[in-house]
Amino acid sequence: MDAELRADGLGDSKGVLVVEGPDDKRIFARHVSDHAQILPAGGRRILISAHEKANAEQRGKIVFVTDCDYEVRRGSLAGAPDLIITTLTDMESDLLTLGLLESLVIELIPRALESRATCRQIVKRLRSDAESVAIPLGRLRMATLPLGIPLHLEDLKLGRYWDNAARTMDLGKLTRAMHTKVANKIDLSEWVKLVEETPEDSGMCHGKDLVRAISFLLKGNYRVDVTAESLARMMRSGLTSELLEGWDVIRRIRAWQATNRRYVLGI
Repeated sequence: MDAELRADGLGDSKGVLVVEGPDDKRIFARHVSDHAQILPAGGRRILISAHEKANAEQRGKIVFVTDCDYEVRRGSLAGAPDLIITTLTDMESDLLTLGLLESLVIELIPRALESRATCRQIVKRLRSDAESVAIPLGRLRMATLPLGIPLHLEDLKLGRYWDNAARTMDLGKLTRAMHTKVANKIDLSEWVKLVEETPEDSGMCHGKDLVRAISFLLKGNYRVDVTAESLARMMRSGLTSELLEGWDVIRRIRAWQATNRRYVLGI
């Protein structure tokens, strides 16, 4: 109802973009005609519930954007013309495919300025190592979804499980450590099996885990001390109109705009 009232108040040519939270609003804020067109729902469940309750007329005024969060892989979520799901796990993981990591490296690592080849080498290594950190964490996230228990991986000390020489995470040690969080619902052998059954590809990376991993690796390997929160802000501020056009989420928003003759994007 709030989104529909906003759309009506803004005029017949403007739509409303519903996102999960304030950080998602910040991603789009510089690229819309009016900040009032972006409405944070207050969480993914509320957003999905609002979409399910929206009627056909409302869906012509309101477009919803949500994170995949492994739900597509699990078969519990499907997109629609007015329900746009991130290509990868979440918005941050999508944004890191647009060239933003190179911008961060140029800004933060002096050696990256030596040559284009050096910069690309650093970006490639940093991306690969960050995925090596984030994939096991993503597998744990997916494994715990049926249990409904938060693992609070944001509090995890990555250095306890990362082997810098081998450039790998100790998944076994990590799995056993996280069992303490779910032990009331599942025994260790079943938990290990649940984790082992999850996919192992880079699509399992959660964006927040990737950003934390980049922060961790920058400090350990390049003596650059920058928080994950600061990196996320830098990514959002570095999202130019040109980079934005390479994002599939934007392509699908534009398709919704063309169909409904309501516009959110101001570029």
